[in-house]
Amino acid sequence: EPFNKWRNESFVFFKWAQRLNGTTDGGEVSSLESRKNVHAMRDVCDLLVIGGNTVRIDRPRLDARLVDGKAPDILILSRENNFDTSIPLFGVTNRKVLIENNFSKLGEYKNIMIEGTSSMYELSKEYVDHFLCYIAPKFGGSDIMNKNNDKFQILNIQKETQDIIMWMKKEG
Repeated sequence: EPFNKWRNESFVFFKWAQRLNGTTDGGEVSSLESRKNVHAMRDVCDLLVIGGNTVRIDRPRLDARLVDGKAPDILILSRENNFDTSIPLFGVTNRKVLIENNFSKLGEYKNIMIEGTSSMYELSKEYVDHFLCYIAPKFGGSDIMNKNNDKFQILNIQKETQDIIMWMKKEG
């Protein structure tokens, strides 16, 4: 299904990592193996979408270094465009970093990953074809990914890493 969609238009998936208690914040959530899996997906994505607060607070690189891969272009979704350009993601070579207050740039890319927590989920869910969740067997954090009543159809569950990996589609 993703391949067929990608052949004719953009394929968009939303990825998040959470602990057993549903939290997504407070440092690294998933295992090293899961992070390598995400880096392998970044290596084949054209665009990675993140929120402005993620950039300001986490100061990420958002590349594919754990698999020695290429870094996708970045779309920072933000109402403000004032960022510290010493943040590592701005220094990755051969990559565009776009700052927009909407999702209009999605149409210029084919394979798109959106990474985020509950706020980005709410903003982007109407654009998303599939959802990918990494569930780490631990507790912690305070930002819980349960601010809505959406229901999902599980397409695939993997246990290749310490974490549980679920691909899903929204029901309805």
